[in-house]
Amino acid sequence: MNVSVIGGGLAGLSVGYHLKKKGINSTIFEAQDYAGGLLRSVKIDGWTFDSGGSHIIFSKSKDILNEILAVIGDFIEHRRRTYIFYKKRYIEYPFENGMYSLDRNERYEILKDFVRNLMMKKDDPKNLLDWFYYSFGEAITEKYLRPYNEKIWKRDLRKISIDWVGRIPKPPIDDILRSSIGIKTEGYKHQLKFYYPLKGGIETFARNLVKDLNVKLSFPVRSLKFEDINIIINNKYTCDKLIYTAPLKEIGNYIKLDREIKDEIKKLDYNSLTVVGLAIRGRVPNFHWIYVPDPDIVFHRIAFISNYSPYMAPDGCSTVIAEISHKNKIKKVEDEVISGLKRLGFDFNVEFSKSWTWKYAYVILNNEYNKAMEKIRNYLMEREIIPFGRFGNWEYLNMDQVWVAAKELVSAIT
Repeated sequence: MNVSVIGGGLAGLSVGYHLKKKGINSTIFEAQDYAGGLLRSVKIDGWTFDSGGSHIIFSKSKDILNEILAVIGDFIEHRRRTYIFYKKRYIEYPFENGMYSLDRNERYEILKDFVRNLMMKKDDPKNLLDWFYYSFGEAITEKYLRPYNEKIWKRDLRKISIDWVGRIPKPPIDDILRSSIGIKTEGYKHQLKFYYPLKGGIETFARNLVKDLNVKLSFPVRSLKFEDINIIINNKYTCDKLIYTAPLKEIGNYIKLDREIKDEIKKLDYNSLTVVGLAIRGRVPNFHWIYVPDPDIVFHRIAFISNYSPYMAPDGCSTVIAEISHKNKIKKVEDEVISGLKRLGFDFNVEFSKSWTWKYAYVILNNEYNKAMEKIRNYLMEREIIPFGRFGNWEYLNMDQVWVAAKELVSAIT
């Protein structure tokens, strides 16, 4: 079997790794001069920034977690210290578990609404906003879930598919009842303990995957041709199986698509991401990351990644990254990030700042997604092209889910 993989992000590298474990060599073609995609870490003057955003290692499966940690090598284990900036104060994440710290009148308001919502007869939800109301009631939805999700997705939540809710753990009713009367509970327990590389930032995971793989860097794919059972890449490399993990939006640049498929690809939606890194002189609070639903603050999340590993900054210093999702290009935002941090109560001594923008960061599962992807997948599979991963198969997966999906794909084709 001669396998080629287009795209050297986590999806492509994971497929290559699992093929290698089965004794099958593959060739991975990556347009950039590095592999790993969003798993990118940049070192500047002793500060290390995860320039593709904050990524952590966790999994519900101990076996999968151990496989990933074995690739990473040296790592640090953490108990999550994560908060939401809500009404100028910090409550523990997730909101429905952290509301125990709200004042009792607000907790009563939430409890009353949640119980009333449980007793109501409701139609099945048709979109993400419907599902929030259906599952959490109006109070929790309007206080946190709606403003935060509208901020990160930059979309009317009624235009986001119900398929998205698979990513959102629905808390036990008992947790909400306890939290609403002031009893502390823990939510999203599968993520309560997480892991992070000891050195090198999150890119350590990608770098270690690459070591035993045949990855051709700085190799943009410009053409795909089909001859009998073979696929020819750039008129040079031939394979009989092609796994496509690069952005689907770009596939029309090097394969002639039917008009119908071009129209379906146009329906696929996404957000870009700008990450702003701040090199801080001094220590930062003992937080891991903070969610910020406030629409007047430019970033939706701030991560104190020097708290992930002490090797992310020089002694006595700290590394912070802010994440800003957007639909279109944005202007330089470093000053806005620093201003936003002050509104959060953090007046840091910033040595310097740096920003990175990623065109493809978040896939948006809009209401047209399912039908469009069914047609696109069928079209590609008929041509022996296997779409895979966040951007290749247009599905939002955590790192451990990519790893599992790669194992399953390799098992299916070998």
